[in-house]
Amino acid sequence: MINQDNRRQINVKGIRDGLLITLGNAAYDDMLQDLTAELTQKQAFLQGSRVVIEAGKRPFSATQLARVQEQFTRHDLELWAVLAEREETRAAARKLGLATRLPGSQTDLDGNALPASSHKSAADAATAVPVHGGLLLKETVRSGRSIYHEGHIVIIGDVNPGAEIVAGGDVVVWGRLRGLVHAWALGDETAVICALALNPTHLRIADQIAIPPDDNNGNPAPEQAMIREGQIIALPWQPRN
Repeated sequence: MINQDNRRQINVKGIRDGLLITLGNAAYDDMLQDLTAELTQKQAFLQGSRVVIEAGKRPFSATQLARVQEQFTRHDLELWAVLAEREETRAAARKLGLATRLPGSQTDLDGNALPASSHKSAADAATAVPVHGGLLLKETVRSGRSIYHEGHIVIIGDVNPGAEIVAGGDVVVWGRLRGLVHAWALGDETAVICALALNPTHLRIADQIAIPPDDNNGNPAPEQAMIREGQIIALPWQPRN
């Protein structure tokens, strides 16, 4: 049986370089079991992503890391970096050809924290990017197309299933939203996702992930999605007075 207390230690967060997965402090075999369960549950949303592991002070041998990497591969994920405080873990990661730092992070090339760095982690430093201006599109975003913008995105038209929208700010769709959407990909939890018909295949705000139910609403109404009390909720989209 999966230890639910340990499973809560598996934390998935969206960052500029992909997904950051924190493994927690459970025993290795328990951690691997919990990680497998988490990846299986969210496979439809996470698949195809690049992954960074935050190991903290947890020690890993190359063999142990290879087993973790195998789980990501089985779930169609690419493990490309391991952030660790222990040199033995970083050495194991390098042996497997994995990076040990994020681009632009306050660490040297070996992953050691620089003396002048702030108290933020390397992952937090990588997400501290200001939001740029908005992007306005007057078109239907069709399946297979991906749109990335570091600011807000406004689309006058539909977002079809199979399309992907990733924004550094809010996302507003004056039409039907049925694809994948990620708002405030750089980490701010105050974002909103608004649409005249909100029925995405997958939805993410900052590091919170929601997979909507399969049943479609026969009478769609304007809605806005936001984070409240640590989870994503959808409310009627009503113009402010």
